[in-house]
Amino acid sequence: MRAVAAVFASVFLLYLGCLYPAIAPRDSADMATAAMTLGVAHPPGYPLYSLLGHAWLSVFPWANAAYRLNVLSAVAGAAAVTVLFVFLRRRAGTLAGVTAAALWALSAPLWKFSLLEEKYALHALFAVSLLALAEGDRKNVFARARISGLLLGLGLVNHQSLLFAIPGLAWLWREEAKRTDVSTPRLFTAVVPPLFSGLAMYAFLWVRLGALAPAMETVLRRQYGAGTLSTALAGALTPESAGTLFIYALRESARAVSWPAAAAGVIGAAWVWSQRRARVVGWMLVAAAGPVFVLLSRIDPDQWVARSVLEPAFLIPTLILAIFAGEAVGALRAQKPLQALAVAVLLPAASLVLRAPLPEHRDDFLAYDFVRDLRRAVPPGGALLSAGDTSSFGLHWLNLMAPGEPREIAAAKLIDSRDWISKHVGNADIFVNGMGPADLRKLGLPSTTTPLWPEGLVQRVGGRMTAPAPSVLRRPRSWTRDESYARDAKLSYAFASWLSARLLEAQGMQPTSSFDLFALAADPEDYHWR
Repeated sequence: MRAVAAVFASVFLLYLGCLYPAIAPRDSADMATAAMTLGVAHPPGYPLYSLLGHAWLSVFPWANAAYRLNVLSAVAGAAAVTVLFVFLRRRAGTLAGVTAAALWALSAPLWKFSLLEEKYALHALFAVSLLALAEGDRKNVFARARISGLLLGLGLVNHQSLLFAIPGLAWLWREEAKRTDVSTPRLFTAVVPPLFSGLAMYAFLWVRLGALAPAMETVLRRQYGAGTLSTALAGALTPESAGTLFIYALRESARAVSWPAAAAGVIGAAWVWSQRRARVVGWMLVAAAGPVFVLLSRIDPDQWVARSVLEPAFLIPTLILAIFAGEAVGALRAQKPLQALAVAVLLPAASLVLRAPLPEHRDDFLAYDFVRDLRRAVPPGGALLSAGDTSSFGLHWLNLMAPGEPREIAAAKLIDSRDWISKHVGNADIFVNGMGPADLRKLGLPSTTTPLWPEGLVQRVGGRMTAPAPSVLRRPRSWTRDESYARDAKLSYAFASWLSARLLEAQGMQPTSSFDLFALAADPEDYHWR
């Protein structure tokens, strides 16, 4: 018990010392808002996070709400690592458990998503718990099956990509039925009622949205394109693109846990294969959830935005690699204890060195400063159509945390933007944000009657340009790193600067070179000039 507590405390304190102080870029502000208000987040709605986050905020009342939800993610991430430790210790000994736990705790996706208010640390906890429950004593096999059914249902409500792990879990439970000499159909039948009990949490959407139709639209993600991650990013899945995506998934899984750890994982897989092949097949099928998710996304990994969207897909593959690496250390310990201890120390150390500097965000107010600057650019009573997740979600969160004079905020990807523009065009205080020239042309902007004028981070529809509000941006240590969420915030500033230059040119004005120079300095990968 002391070892279990020590593992949890060590990982939790590591994550706690690295947490974002408030919201992070992208979807985190939306998740925080849903938890604070018992509301419905962006599709598929994430009702489990809304309910659990709301309960957590009630029992943990200190600090701002976003930070408290970040602490919840740290707790979930540390709990996931602790379950992995218990699982591997039971199979291959304490040293194997410590090695696997350290490698997964330090892996890129779990460390990253345990620092911010998102559902992914919970996703990791569900995945490792389902693996651990698939092995155990014969006397409690049906109890474990029922608990697994409930956790699978709740896990699917938390994040639907857990669906891709079901073939591997079914394989493992079939083998468990053989090992414990129980009826496989009877065992699987025991899973069904608790599974649907967990899935019943989706009824929260029906209650909160007031009708079944919008609840189903949300669950099926119709706004984004049901059955795909994002219609805006997805392309055709050809044999060539499938091969590229598959290789990318394998490479990034290895990089996420570090190449030395991945090599140890291959050795461990070979060792387990020599002992019990069916176990390797099951674990590999579970690990395939990541590559399958990447393949079905059909997005181009050459684009950094696409790469950042796919990062959660590597939570489960890195889990399986950590398990196999732990098995390798356990097998080595039986023959050469000192060498096994050295490997157990060197593998996590290599992960840290290869990923230096440490992924920590204690001083990272990029998303908070961005949405604060954005709100200051839109006058009270104004309306903003925003195409960015950080901006639209962040502004709703900011208005909840620090209510000011009202402003209307609309998310471009979730509404009919052209209809929104046509309804608001008579108002002089209408603004857009985050949309490029092609997107604006689709909305009929700009035109001779409704020109666009840059005003800092936003563009005014019609009227004349006024003095933009000054920007207040604290640049954290992550600003200089190639970290996807920091780049997301940098791009928001860079894009506004670049678009200002293009709009002024369209009006026959000569923009200052600082517009383009700032964009180039903020995000050199996306902005290039001769």
